[in-house]
Amino acid sequence: MTNGRIRTGISGLDKMLHGGLVPRRPYIVSGPPGSGKTLLAMQFLLDGVQGGERCLFVALEEPPNEIKANMRSFRWSPDDIEILDANSDIRRFEPTPVLEISAEVEPRRLREIDDRIRKTPDFESHEVTVHSLQQLLKTLLIKRRYERVVVDSMTALRYFCMRDFEETLTTQSFMRFLAESQVTSLLTVELPEEGNVPPEAFLARGEIRLHKLRDETGIKRFISIEKYKGSSHDEFVYPFAIRETGIVVDAGGSAETKAS
Repeated sequence: MTNGRIRTGISGLDKMLHGGLVPRRPYIVSGPPGSGKTLLAMQFLLDGVQGGERCLFVALEEPPNEIKANMRSFRWSPDDIEILDANSDIRRFEPTPVLEISAEVEPRRLREIDDRIRKTPDFESHEVTVHSLQQLLKTLLIKRRYERVVVDSMTALRYFCMRDFEETLTTQSFMRFLAESQVTSLLTVELPEEGNVPPEAFLARGEIRLHKLRDETGIKRFISIEKYKGSSHDEFVYPFAIRETGIVVDAGGSAETKAS
């Protein structure tokens, strides 16, 4: 932590945030598929671990073994980040009895994850609901005192674990829980179709947005701060690249004015 701010682990992004994130608040990282949301979130946790903080990655979209494999191409090791496998076992037409994810489920360090995917049990499956996940996180935050938490992704949580009519209310409850827990959290959100704004955008204290454009020369990536309550921030869109060291933001030049 520097000057009361929490670094994201990406120096160019910290510059855009005028020093980093205001601690103990929930933020979202939004963007289209393949834009780098999970990677940004992992670098945020890695920075915390390197500073002696206890950090938790809540996996709702990909199993832990795939997340670990995806990180192998980078020149750093996330082995000390703790990961909670909150992927639901539910499958369409699943005939086995369903139990809510237990509050006794324990996170594991990434170094302890092997290459095998967790198999769906033959006799009973566990379902992840917002209520059960919230209760589990409440227990873990008290027991293990995490300082940084990533939820990847809220889109998967909504898709698999919420009924349409309760989506906004349930999301609001979950975001309020994270804020009251006094933990600095990043929640990844896949951007919906143009014109629709996910409820997390209204409820988060800030939004980091990743943009992914394709032209005749290939894929170009950009980053912007769409919202940041309680702090000044850079209002420009900057290019970024995904390299062996992770996400690198060019916040020094070649910026374009953010569209309103």
